[in-house]
Amino acid sequence: MNCWEVQIECLKGDFHLQVELSGGLRPMALIGANGSGKSTILRGVLGLETLKRAFVRVGDHILHDSKKSCCVPVEDRNLAYLPQGLGLFPHMNVAENILFADRSNTLTLADLMDGEHSTTVENLKIKPLLHRRPEELSAGECQKVALARVMIQKPQLVLLDEPASALDILARREVREVLSEQLSDLGIPSILVTHDFRDVRDLAADIAYLKEGKVEKVGSADGFPGSEGDEFLNEFFAQP
Repeated sequence: MNCWEVQIECLKGDFHLQVELSGGLRPMALIGANGSGKSTILRGVLGLETLKRAFVRVGDHILHDSKKSCCVPVEDRNLAYLPQGLGLFPHMNVAENILFADRSNTLTLADLMDGEHSTTVENLKIKPLLHRRPEELSAGECQKVALARVMIQKPQLVLLDEPASALDILARREVREVLSEQLSDLGIPSILVTHDFRDVRDLAADIAYLKEGKVEKVGSADGFPGSEGDEFLNEFFAQP
């Protein structure tokens, strides 16, 4: 059985999103032009969009089934979301920002320094930053803090909105490597929005190509179906 399944229909003014997607442990990359519905899908899975019709399943858990009037509240879905803006709290230091995601409210600084989550902190190279505030960090360091906060949640599904967009070339590669290792080691499925083919390549992700609110094509990066003659796909796969 697929790890997750999403069927969403959403109306936003003149825009009509209607998609059906499913996936396993391999990341699923949502690609397409701006306004094609990628981020709306993430928000729909999270429960942050008003949907005309929806069926969202992650593992054995039904999070939304409009036919049965079932809709699990956002805070009870056990999903992790990394938005483009990262959502770090400026008045908290790095450790406090990471621990804010702990739903059990039992984790401490010691868990990040030497406990069960110390490997994540060390792999992301943010251990020396735990007492700093976001304003004292580079964009790349903030991105890594946000990733750490996602990983300690041990979510059913990780949703990533352009996870490496704010980073320089070397930092992007480093974050992709850590992200790939973490998702694989923890066995967590993921859906990501990206405009960068390197995200797809380095995460070994499948691809869902969206066009005007519809899923145009789905497949692996190798021999992605029907890219010939499509200007967007030609540009996307031409990236180094």
